[in-house]
Amino acid sequence: MHPYLITAKPGRFRRAASWVRVWTLRLLALLVMAVLGTVVLTVRCARPVVNYTATRLIFLELWAAQRLGRPPVSGFVGAGITDEFVDEFHRARRTATTNA
Repeated sequence: MHPYLITAKPGRFRRAASWVRVWTLRLLALLVMAVLGTVVLTVRCARPVVNYTATRLIFLELWAAQRLGRPPVSGFVGAGITDEFVDEFHRARRTATTNA
C-alpha cells in the first residue's frame, strides 16, 4: 500500500487509469519480446537453408564460369567485401578505448 496524505489519496478513476496504464505497458513489452523472439527464431532457422543455397549457387557459378571460360565474378566481389569487413574490424580495434 502506498502512503498517501488523506487529501492526496487518488480516486477510483485515477487508480483504474494507473492500473490500465501499467498493464498496457506490460502487455506491450510482452508483445515486443514475442515479436523479437519470433524474428530471431525465424532467422536462426533459415540460416542453414541460406548457407546451403549460397553454396549451391557458388558451385553453379563456378561451373558456368568454367564452361564459358570467364572468371567467376562472386570471387572478386566476396574478396572485396571480406577485405572491407577485416579493415573495419581492425579499425574498430585500433580506435577502441578502454575504461581502465
